[in-house]
Order: sequence, then C-alpha cells, then structure tokens
Amino acid sequence: MTYTITRIHAEDETFQQFLTTQLREYNNVRSIHHRDIREAHVPTIQLKVEQEGRVIAGLYGSVYWGWFDLDRLWVDADFHGQGIGSQLLGEGEALAKSLGTTRVKLTTFSFQAKPFYERFGYTVIGVLPDYPPGSDYYMMMKQL
Repeated sequence: MTYTITRIHAEDETFQQFLTTQLREYNNVRSIHHRDIREAHVPTIQLKVEQEGRVIAGLYGSVYWGWFDLDRLWVDADFHGQGIGSQLLGEGEALAKSLGTTRVKLTTFSFQAKPFYERFGYTVIGVLPDYPPGSDYYMMMKQL
C-alpha cells in the first residue's frame, strides 16, 4: 500500500471540517450517546452578575449525559473574596440538578481556581503536568 503524508501550512477549514465529520460519523456508529446528543437540544446554564450595568461575573455550562459540563466560571478580580463565585457555583449546581444531572465536570489550571473547587467538594480525576510550562491542567468532578 502506498500513501503520502502532506503537511498543510495554512489553516484549512475545509480539511478541519472534513476531519470533524469523519470523527462524528465514526462515533455515531459506535456510541448511541454521541449520535443522540447531536440530534437533541442540549440545555445550557448561563448566569450573569452585573453591578450598575457592568458584568462582574458569570457562569456557563451545558447539561448532557447526566452531567453538568461547567465550561466557564469567572469573577472580576476586583470582586474576588466576596462570595460571588461561591453563589454562582451553588446556583449553577442547583440548576443542573433540577435538570436531572447527578455529576459535574470541569477543567482548571493550577494558576486558576483548583483550591476554590476543592472547597466545594470537587476532586481531581486527571492532571496534565507542565501544561502550560510551569503550570498544571486539572480535570475535576463532583457528585451532586
């Protein structure tokens, strides 16, 4: 069998979309869950905290497969230590639970909020050391 490997130097969105389509088709055949989630409406949880018209904090995540995939939780540095992040996390978890989820997953870096999440019962289930250099990347979860 003869084949060639070619490096593509410029961004090629058509090629990237081709790969995405191929992987989705592969997954759809082998995992009913992947196929079903692509055909379903995936609920999201979005919470915004404002003060005098200025966004000072927010939370965003998706609910699927019985999990709350907490993608983003941010609090403006001027408002750290005031309990806003704790309130957002608690409300996000409560909303996720009301949508039938039993677990939460998230990722964070060592320079971000790992100790914060640990205070609320999240445990590390995976770590990628020195990513980026000098930091660690954590995957965490919690049973609701």
